Amino acid sequence: MAGIGFALHALPQGSRAGSLRRVGFLPGSEPSLIAAFSDELSRLGYVDRENILLETRISRPNTSDLAVHAAELAHMDLELIAMAALPAALEVRSNNQDIPMVIATCPGMISNGFAASLKHPGGNVTGMDELPPGLTAKRLTLLKTAAPDATRIALLSMTPGRGGHEAQLADAEEAATALGVTVKPYRVTSRNELAPALAAMLDDQVNGLATFQGALALFNRKVIIDFITAHRLPAVYQATLFAESGGLMTWAPDLEEQFRVAARAMSTKFLKAPSRETFQSNIQPGTI
Repeated sequence: MAGIGFALHALPQGSRAGSLRRVGFLPGSEPSLIAAFSDELSRLGYVDRENILLETRISRPNTSDLAVHAAELAHMDLELIAMAALPAALEVRSNNQDIPMVIATCPGMISNGFAASLKHPGGNVTGMDELPPGLTAKRLTLLKTAAPDATRIALLSMTPGRGGHEAQLADAEEAATALGVTVKPYRVTSRNELAPALAAMLDDQVNGLATFQGALALFNRKVIIDFITAHRLPAVYQATLFAESGGLMTWAPDLEEQFRVAARAMSTKFLKAPSRETFQSNIQPGTI
């Protein structure tokens, strides 16, 4: 399991002590991840419409839903917005830089401007940075071990925002030298760019693939897996959902646990935080 840095911030107590706490939720569209967050809230004693009001917006993949839903929630009177991943956080911030956020998965909390550092983040955003040093190198090592003949490895990068792609690429290039392989990145920023990128891999005669972090790849994993399977390429993926969908192997953080951690952070560090001082004195950065 890969380590995940967790940058934590305090949320000032609002003026809604005698009423339902209103919280936005942009969970993406994966049922298992939505259930992990919701079940953890229930375990913590939160029941929607009884002691908390969850404004949930489920966005269909590869549509404009996320931009629309993020803008809607960003302009509502909410205490905070919890979201599945970095794309949602970027959309919310573009509409409202002041609303506190909890991000379950973020490839680059610091590089995307959500934290000054993991130890002293500052600001009003809490999130899990899912790019610990050596993550991509470990994946390439596993791929080379499972497929010794893989020498030309494609790096499918659908990582959003700033810094995440560059960090993973640098990690991969360093590992490639030690492993005696060559790597080439294929950058994809939308569903429409995916098929041409996969076709380019065939033209370049790659014989292995590793995916970078990113919700866009996760949403389109069937397209990726079907292509890789059809062309009999060994591959290592970014999330266990790929393996559950037929992919060869993964080296990945536990996404469901990340969503449970996000729910706990929202509860114990936001909705129940008595003061900024108490919050900061009791929390240290950690990993899962």
